[in-house]
Amino acid sequence: MKIIVGGGISGLWLAAELKARNIACCVIEKSALGQGQTLASQGMIHGGTKYALNGLLTKATDELSAMPERWLKALSGDNLVDLRGAKLERKDQLLWSVGSIQSKLLGFFASKAMRARVARVDPSNEPAFNNPKFKGHLYRLSEPVLQLDSVIQRFSTLLDGCLFQAEVTDLLFDQGHVKGIKTNRGELEGEVILTAGEGIQSLLLQAGLANPKMQRRPLAMAICKMKCPIPKVFGHQIGSGSKPELTISTHEIDNVQYIYLGGQLAETGVTQNDSLICDQASHALAKALPWLEPQIQSIRIFRINRAEPKTQHGNRPNSPFMIKSNGLTVCWPTKLALAPALSDQIIPQLANTKNTQLPVWPIATPGQYPWL
Repeated sequence: MKIIVGGGISGLWLAAELKARNIACCVIEKSALGQGQTLASQGMIHGGTKYALNGLLTKATDELSAMPERWLKALSGDNLVDLRGAKLERKDQLLWSVGSIQSKLLGFFASKAMRARVARVDPSNEPAFNNPKFKGHLYRLSEPVLQLDSVIQRFSTLLDGCLFQAEVTDLLFDQGHVKGIKTNRGELEGEVILTAGEGIQSLLLQAGLANPKMQRRPLAMAICKMKCPIPKVFGHQIGSGSKPELTISTHEIDNVQYIYLGGQLAETGVTQNDSLICDQASHALAKALPWLEPQIQSIRIFRINRAEPKTQHGNRPNSPFMIKSNGLTVCWPTKLALAPALSDQIIPQLANTKNTQLPVWPIATPGQYPWL
């Protein structure tokens, strides 16, 4: 039995891969499926382009480049993980500027390295940019955007009978080898795989394990509740720097439109109070889409930590992380898009273990967007 601790995207994808291979597994989630970093993200399956705005194709760019196609195949049912029924918000993302941008950056988009990734777009073909007041540059990335609540719901259906709600309180050992988990509902033996994101650190410390170490990179995301809807926008406003100034995703919940703001705004906001970030968010949205004249009813700040393996200088890891020691597998995908790549690393390292009976515990159910 493979015991996957953590019902976020990495644990769910791994479980779906194992089930498709007829490998007995279960997912143990302490709250609701996807409730942590997964549903707090913007649903964008990055192919690495936004990390290459400085003109350099890095290892992270290469690692991510295969992920959009992998996810699209899953959504169409042409994959071991069959996500048919999950909703695609749109099949691509947009990059735009609100004025002139550096000729060096424009040249990069036109370079041979970017031609397969980025295409120049006629603004008249995009409802949000079909406006004579839009004077910038518009590009399309072949990188899909998922409706994450529908993705979690599809995994819930796909993994029926394998999902359990329980809080793991400790690891079980036999002569220094991890043999299972202890939870608030009882014990369960099997090969343990930790995919619990931020929760991994406390489990390791509780078990007296010093490594691997985790780091947190916080974000302060702004959620704008709109007075009236604007045409949907999914993508990144670019400036002269190497990172997007603003990342925008649009969500319709109960006939109300919310615009979720990330990018540089979310990174710089971590040291600021909510009131200041709200002011900056209002200004940033007006600057990013001035021709739409967005009217905001209210803004609130949602703070979330990105949990990752510790790096030397605290930088974002370039690829998924997995380490196996004493029968315990510890892993972080580092990004939503990289969940399939993480499973590719884990599965060949799994041991041949006997099947054990599934627990009779409550079922873990899909979570809700935590920023609502």
